[in-house]
Amino acid sequence: MSWLAEATTLAGRFATAWSAAEPLVPVRWPSDAAPRPAAAAPWLRVAVVPGDARAVGLAADGRRLYRHHGLVAIDVFVPPGEGLARALTLADRAAAILRGWQAPGLACGAPRLAHGDDAEGWRRASLSVPFVRDTLF
Repeated sequence: MSWLAEATTLAGRFATAWSAAEPLVPVRWPSDAAPRPAAAAPWLRVAVVPGDARAVGLAADGRRLYRHHGLVAIDVFVPPGEGLARALTLADRAAAILRGWQAPGLACGAPRLAHGDDAEGWRRASLSVPFVRDTLF
């Protein structure tokens, strides 16, 4: 699996499940050129961030097994008037989509939550979901 396939698989999983769970809360991706949503409604910013890799094994045919680490970064933004409870509810729903999820050669771990301060007119909660991808080269 390539970095492109990794990002496409994780983004596809999240986008499909999120649109079914919270169809009125838009998701922004790093490639989105549109401006941020208006400050009147919640929204998410999601990015797949590749990390380091290392050789972890050798296949019978001589190829090496490499384990690639990364994370899916999810920022939940809600208007300050909606409060922390709304941000945490959306964060819980986002975390449930990837927590323990697996696809061939790809596995997500346990999400981590960091409460953000009010930033640029928004209440923010930030999640990171670690993942590993195993690939033979």
